[in-house]
Amino acid sequence: MYEPKVIGGKLLRIIVTDFGAKPDGVSFSTEAIQKAIDICFENGGGVVVIPAGIYLSRPIRLKSNVTLYLEEGAVIKATNNIEDYYQIGYYHNEWGEVTSFLYAMNEKDIAVEGKGTIDLSGSSFMDFSRAFNQFEELSQLDKEQFEETECKPICRPNQPIFFYNCENISLSGVSIIDSPCWTVCINSSKYIKVHNIRIMNNLRVPNSDGIHLCSCENVILTDSFFTCGDDCVAISGITNWDKPCENIIVSNCIMQTRSAAVRMGHLDSKVKNVVVSNLIILNSNRGIAIFANGKNGYVKSVTISNVIMTTKIFAGTWWGKGEPIVIVSPEDGNFIEDISISNVKAYSENGILIYGKDNNIRNISLKNIDIYLSFGKNRPLFGKRIDILPSQCSPFPDYMNKIPWIFAKDVFSLKLQDINYGYNLQSLKTDFDIEGIFQNVNNSFFSSIRKVAT
Repeated sequence: MYEPKVIGGKLLRIIVTDFGAKPDGVSFSTEAIQKAIDICFENGGGVVVIPAGIYLSRPIRLKSNVTLYLEEGAVIKATNNIEDYYQIGYYHNEWGEVTSFLYAMNEKDIAVEGKGTIDLSGSSFMDFSRAFNQFEELSQLDKEQFEETECKPICRPNQPIFFYNCENISLSGVSIIDSPCWTVCINSSKYIKVHNIRIMNNLRVPNSDGIHLCSCENVILTDSFFTCGDDCVAISGITNWDKPCENIIVSNCIMQTRSAAVRMGHLDSKVKNVVVSNLIILNSNRGIAIFANGKNGYVKSVTISNVIMTTKIFAGTWWGKGEPIVIVSPEDGNFIEDISISNVKAYSENGILIYGKDNNIRNISLKNIDIYLSFGKNRPLFGKRIDILPSQCSPFPDYMNKIPWIFAKDVFSLKLQDINYGYNLQSLKTDFDIEGIFQNVNNSFFSSIRKVAT
């Protein structure tokens, strides 16, 4: 029988290979890893160490007071057999019964740390030869454009790394790769710290969010890298519409996505007290997206600053059309208010979109914004609509000849200060209209808005 090393009554360190885990990438090490976690938990907590090597595993449940530590060169590889996944006992409002690879529910003081890698085997659940959705433009795409579309999922785990009702969660140092769906999903939890991690997914995999925070509070997410087929960081209330997602800091990250780098709000989500700063967003569909588009949702008290981004229109049915900043509340009963965005430099294939209803978007400040527009290859096929999905989209006015640097509709108290807009000199086409469009914008203040000579 294994005797864990105990000093002063507290379990300090336990190694999975002592339980028979084999780093050969072929043998399943599930029982050894789970047993190490269970014994660590039963003895008051400590560190479960994954040494260098590849450890194939079926789903693993994390427990209180246990740190799962991946040493440099260690890889935990998720099984690619969908039959190995089971329902963990949580019903998700969007995904139904949850299936996961690493998960914890109702636990405290959990950490996943180290210099190793969690490989979620997501590509095994995809058909890259097919597009996710059928759409009228599909037959008109060349090979390069088709490679931008969402691939077709087969049957996949829907919440690969999942936390519910947990307290004191730490994710640090590790790389998480090739997710089949939402990568790290944290729900109704508090005191969360994410630092210096890498999430690297295939850009064609739909719904492969990086970190999705649902109805969480007190979160610090810093110094991390994201490549995701969906939002890099999403902040919503999808799993509990009544509980706000609040008190969140996102800073010092580099991001690439086929959706939004940072998204706040969705349908009836309630989001408040968010600070976003110091981001580089590369070759992405959208930069910052703020949405309240259900019947009883809101986003309020948000500060965003110091962002450099390039955004473009991608072929397919991705949400978003190359906008650097999107603030949308197009339905009755929702509102967005007290949003401050400053020090942004954007090279984009679409302008800023602020789209409300009956002035339900209020107190919006954009300051020190440089935006340079270009006419991209995908615009004739995919730039025809004002994209406010999942709400019904409207045709874009004269979409072939207009790319306004801002389109603002139904906004109360819009402050624009120190704005420079013009053509991106890399664009092959510079005869489109880039002037702003304003509809039912009231009680506003505009100062130092300049068109930059081309």
